[in-house]
Formats: sequence, structure tokens, C-alpha cells
Amino acid sequence: MPKVIAITSEKGGVGKSTLAVHLAGAFAERGLHVVLIDEDGRVGSSLRWAARAAALGTPAPGHSAPRGLDFPVLGPDDIKPKKLADLDVLIIDTEGRPKRKELRQLAGRADLILVPSATSALELDATRELLEFLSDETEAGRKTRVVLTRVPPVGRAGEEAREDLRDLGITVCNTLVRLYSAYQKAAELGTLARDVRDSRAEAAWDDIKQLSRELL
Repeated sequence: MPKVIAITSEKGGVGKSTLAVHLAGAFAERGLHVVLIDEDGRVGSSLRWAARAAALGTPAPGHSAPRGLDFPVLGPDDIKPKKLADLDVLIIDTEGRPKRKELRQLAGRADLILVPSATSALELDATRELLEFLSDETEAGRKTRVVLTRVPPVGRAGEEAREDLRDLGITVCNTLVRLYSAYQKAAELGTLARDVRDSRAEAAWDDIKQLSRELL
């Protein structure tokens, strides 16, 4: 069975789907067989991302098409057991702000639960509250890690937030995913940050690659 990585958050705007899509892309680039499941029925950001890739896949005359995604993005109803048999990694982009019951169930399905969080006080408070709940659920707490996202590229806000969370006993990934416009451009084109024209595209992709190696 594949390694199952679920990405969830109780706070919107932390880059949950951006992280899911880019991690899947980083694993695929490493030669792993990966599938991304979008379980966020209300928004469906990952499915919309893949749909934009398909819509923009045919180039206009005299122009090259933007590079799409190197992995399938599926809805929960599209999953069949035989499709999972030869996977290396299964990434789940969960529903935004899941109920407590759903979080408990998620712990039974996933090998690793990633909670993305930006570095503002409001977002860190929401992350701490979620981690407090998960820590009371022994299995969930053991599987959970925070990923700091949308980190300002300048200054030490990311490093300070990481150490503050660790002082509370929370497991936090070493890698900081910094805030670059390349991610927004990638979402608009249905591609990955590595494939957009942006001066910081390489730096954005390097953050994701480093995180993928840290996780698996």
C-alpha cells in the first residue's frame, strides 16, 4: 500500500491545496508513482487546478502550451482499489475546516497528517488549537506535523514561529515554504511553480523539493 499523506487545516488561506499539488509534483519528479485525491467537495481547489491544466493544454498557434501536472488528480468517487495497488504515495487534500469526527477518522486513514500554517498570530493560534485536539487523540498526534507556509522570504518570522511551536512540544517540519508569486502564477495556469516564468520560481520549487525529501 502507498504512503498516505493527508493535508488538513482549520484556517483558510494557508496554502493547503497549493502544498498538496506541489508535493505531489515533487514526488512525481523523483520518479514516485503518486495520486492526489481532492476531498474538498465545497471548493475542490486541486481538481480546479488540474482542470485549468487540461483547459490550457492546447497551445495557440505559434505558442507553446504551459506544462501541466505529472500526476492524476481525482475526486473521492474516482478511487478504485486497483488504482492504488501500485502507488508509492497517495496525497489527500482534505475538506477545509474538517469536523472533529472527520479528523479522528483521518488519523486512521493516513500515515502522516500535515497541517500547513502561516506565521501570523491568528493563524498560529488556530494551528495550536488544532494540534491540542490532535495531541489528545494519541494516534493522530503521533502522525501530525506542522508545515509553515506563506513564510515571508525576508526576515526570521518563519524560524521564530517554528521554534515557538517546538517549544510547545509540537512537531514542525524543518523546511519553510516561503511566500512567492510563482505559486499564484502556477495556480492560474494549472501547473507547478517550477514551470512558470518568475524570477523566484526556482527558489519556490527548491522549498517544495526539500520538504518532499524531509517527508519521504
